[in-house]
Amino acid sequence: MRGHFSSITPSWLLFGVRRLDAAFLRPGLTGRRPRDGASSRTEEKRRQAAALQIFAFVLCGCVGAAPVSAPIKVSTTVVSRVERPANLMQMATLQTALDRNGFGVGLIDGREGSKTTQALKDYASSCGVTISKARKELMTDAAPATVPHTVTAEELAQIGSAPADYLEAAALPAMACESLEEVLAEEFHVSPTLLKLMNIGVSNWQNVAAGTPLVVPNSRPEDWSIPAARLEVDCNQYRVRAFDTNDTIIASFPCSIAKKLQKVPVGDLTIVSFAPNPNYTFDPANFPESPRAQEIGKKLIIPPGPNNPVGVYWLTLSAPGFGMHGTPHPETIGRRESHGCFRLTNWDITTLANMVEEGTPVTVKLEAE
Repeated sequence: MRGHFSSITPSWLLFGVRRLDAAFLRPGLTGRRPRDGASSRTEEKRRQAAALQIFAFVLCGCVGAAPVSAPIKVSTTVVSRVERPANLMQMATLQTALDRNGFGVGLIDGREGSKTTQALKDYASSCGVTISKARKELMTDAAPATVPHTVTAEELAQIGSAPADYLEAAALPAMACESLEEVLAEEFHVSPTLLKLMNIGVSNWQNVAAGTPLVVPNSRPEDWSIPAARLEVDCNQYRVRAFDTNDTIIASFPCSIAKKLQKVPVGDLTIVSFAPNPNYTFDPANFPESPRAQEIGKKLIIPPGPNNPVGVYWLTLSAPGFGMHGTPHPETIGRRESHGCFRLTNWDITTLANMVEEGTPVTVKLEAE
């Protein structure tokens, strides 16, 4: 399996082509729209090649090989590497390696964007190498890109409710994940869309039972930790960087900052306290723009859980009222959106909490744009 597939008739893979077409190979993503019979046949070959690329990523990743990059034979016709599907799987491999080494990309989704680009730059800086060399090192990492996973009863038990309405949320015992895909997305740092593409054989995710075999990214474990001497919040690049005693970057995570820049607590701060699995105090005074908040008109306690407004962890900063915390919406990380605090994905804030201690210095930087 470590080489590329050749002379394969992909009939055993094509059960997933329809789902690939619906979930991924849309005209807006392929950049091509079939217009006649000939182009339709070309599009069909492209879909077949896409199926092979995805399964090659999943199968080769499990045994430590990189995704297929050489031409693939579909039946007797050689189909060159398909740009979009191949790039998606190669980018997922790169993102997984970055995440596993402590350089967060947000959700592993196979899409190259600013979070992945900045994570790669920070990793290269950490290693003292060029970006191209850093990319090559990550893409040839001996660790597999994907690993097998068996769905557990404990994972299924985590599925519950997380209403958007604060009054409804306050009546629940927990703000839980609302689907198995969301549970696994939190656990393996992967977008639900990519998770489904990696497991095309699952026809109905609502009926997945304990013991079901899946393939998931080989992402950073929950207990990953390297002691950090200090933190730096880069409000221009939307990154939280951790440094060791030699002032070398040892980890880097995307974050969201205050929507209004005047609310950013620029300067030198420290970590004051830790709150794993926090609840959240809803105060309508903090949401003057929300008619519903004003209608509720009273403070509420929102229970803990991954879909709590501050996620699964809160780190109190020395600036009164400010902290670093998780989020119920990992796809939104890396922008200006908060009321002032620094938001990270739930898995990144958990890692960060493992790296620091009370009194760890935090420098918040914001350069004029």
